[in-house]
Amino acid sequence: MNVPGWSARDLEVISRLRQLGGTVTPEAEARERIRKQVLQRLAEEERRAPSKRRRVLAEVLAAAVALVIALGGLGLVLSKNSLPGDVLYGVKRAGESAQLGLTFGDSAKAEKHLLFASHRLDELEALHDAQAAHYSDTLADFQHEATLGTAQFTQLAVQGGGGHLTQLESWASEQQAKLTQVRSSLPGGSMDSYYAASGLLDRISTRAQRLTTRLNCAQITTGVPDELGAVPDTSECRPPGQDAITASQPPLPLPPPPVSQPAAPATTTTAPPSTTPSQSQPSGSVPPSSGMSTPPVFNPPVPAPTSPRTSGTTTSAPPPSLSIPPLFPGLPGVGIG
Repeated sequence: MNVPGWSARDLEVISRLRQLGGTVTPEAEARERIRKQVLQRLAEEERRAPSKRRRVLAEVLAAAVALVIALGGLGLVLSKNSLPGDVLYGVKRAGESAQLGLTFGDSAKAEKHLLFASHRLDELEALHDAQAAHYSDTLADFQHEATLGTAQFTQLAVQGGGGHLTQLESWASEQQAKLTQVRSSLPGGSMDSYYAASGLLDRISTRAQRLTTRLNCAQITTGVPDELGAVPDTSECRPPGQDAITASQPPLPLPPPPVSQPAAPATTTTAPPSTTPSQSQPSGSVPPSSGMSTPPVFNPPVPAPTSPRTSGTTTSAPPPSLSIPPLFPGLPGVGIG
């Protein structure tokens, strides 16, 4: 057998190896050991494969995120002047939401809401020959942003002073001027939204004015907010310290009304004849006269000091009788003694 490139010796060695392979077969244990080794290597390769796939997938995702960030930044730049109905207008609104999420502080967030509401009116002025739905949607977005900003501003104003209220009132006046300027260019289908937005600005201006007048009162708000935030109280305005003083002092009772009494009739008193006191009969003491007339008082008889005494007993003189005039007309007097 002649094979090109092979010598007779090579062919003989191959023939002998084939014969040897056919007569010698490995034992069962050897075949099982070889099979386990092969399966173990295949399992190791299978475990290594997912890690490689995850690494490749992570690289692909990182590249995709970088591409999205690059396109997003470019999209924000391109969508800066987009209007409702444009392709990039959604990117512009998403950028505003991102700015609001990265803003910290209630005052700063309130200013952002009012700024975005002002942007809606600027877009409304830039719209030309657009559909009525675009005008209505823009006015609805304006009302949403203005309501949120006003609610935060009024709550901050009653807590920290009237600076926010002055700013809010000035902003509402400026937006009302913008809204009046674009009225002639609005289509007929969006007039309901226009009147709703104008009424909202009037309510915001009135709310700011009323809260400003209540800042020096003890009770500024009702304590129950609405969609515009703090609601001004309508009770009587009292200074901040007056309620505390009034609560600490109990109310004084009112004096009774004066009772009109008729004039007492004049009484004629007949004075007894004056007698010269003697040593045997001392004169009695006369009580001082008061401003009001008193009924006559009859002194009981007083025994003379030289009268004979009864043996064994001592009698004391009875107390003088008193007479009290009537306190109210028509009632009898009171006598004691």
